Amino acid sequence: MSTAAASSAAAGSTPNRATRRRPALGLPRIRSLRAALLPLLAAASLTYATWHVTTSAPATPQTVPVVEPPHAPFAASVAGAGLVEPLSENISVAAIVSGTVAEVAAHEGDVLQAGDVLFRLDDRQLRAELAVQQSRLAAARAELARWQQMPRPEDLPPSEARIRRMQSDVTLRADQLHRAKELFPQRVITEQELVEREQAYNAAVADLNEAQADDARLRAGAWAADLAVAQAQVEQAQQMVEQARVELERLVIRAPIGGTVLKVDVPPGEYVGTPPGKSLVVLGDLSTLHVRVDIDENDLPRFRPGMPGKGFVRGDAETPLPLRFVRVEPYTEPKQSLTGAGNERIDTRVLQVIYEIADPNAAVYVGQQIDVYLDAVAVK
Repeated sequence: MSTAAASSAAAGSTPNRATRRRPALGLPRIRSLRAALLPLLAAASLTYATWHVTTSAPATPQTVPVVEPPHAPFAASVAGAGLVEPLSENISVAAIVSGTVAEVAAHEGDVLQAGDVLFRLDDRQLRAELAVQQSRLAAARAELARWQQMPRPEDLPPSEARIRRMQSDVTLRADQLHRAKELFPQRVITEQELVEREQAYNAAVADLNEAQADDARLRAGAWAADLAVAQAQVEQAQQMVEQARVELERLVIRAPIGGTVLKVDVPPGEYVGTPPGKSLVVLGDLSTLHVRVDIDENDLPRFRPGMPGKGFVRGDAETPLPLRFVRVEPYTEPKQSLTGAGNERIDTRVLQVIYEIADPNAAVYVGQQIDVYLDAVAVK
């Protein structure tokens, strides 16, 4: 039994070893198959993902501009950016002196004549100073009139009476001297008494001459030099009054030209100074509108004065505005108005050309931007 069992065990153990060797023999094939399938699966996954994203993404609609940009109406043109301005250009009015605004008489849209009041500053202090100067002028004029009216009528009778008194005294002293001269040879009076009466007579004559000279001076009136001084004082007071009036008038800001008020940037009660470039009221002559066109320095070789042109206001590319050449301001300056185009440079210099809007009924406003095209073929 033990021999048979051993035989059976030996016979059964042989198949088990064969089974364990078969997996070891197929492992390289499995690995090579896996290495070949992984790239294929990755490529298939990537292809599917790309297809899914492409087919599931919404289609991008074609954008249409809100406002159609203008197109050059000429075969060859010189383009420029224009700005609408009045015939007189924009007149910026500011305060000449500092002060508090007491009244604003102008409003946007008002049509004014030259000299009309725009606004007033507080003038109470200057009015008080004017009253003081006028009082000084009145005093100087009164002083001059006093000198001109001399002599006073009531001063003449006392002067005449003094002369008559002096004449009587001279007559008396002359008679006493005459008697003394007759009595001295008779030794009735001494020589000293004679001399005293002679000196009394001479003093009386001197007093009479003084009284007559004072009367003549009184009747001659004021001295010319005193009149000149009084007249100079009057003129000086007049100049002080005029200066006060000028200072008072400077507080009233008036329109320098006839035109339309375009902008008012000053409310009543606000304190205004005199900084440079600060405009409180802007006005201009709107009888004719001009367009100030900036011609880029790169386009100047193709520009010729007198070129006709057309303009398009922003937002309306269908309605051209005919433009007539007016003048060229022959000085190129740095560009200040930027339109936002990507090819603009801040250091670009431009030549400003003035054109007139030929249509008086054109619906444009001062300060509005206009795209301008000039016909480069019409003028060679």
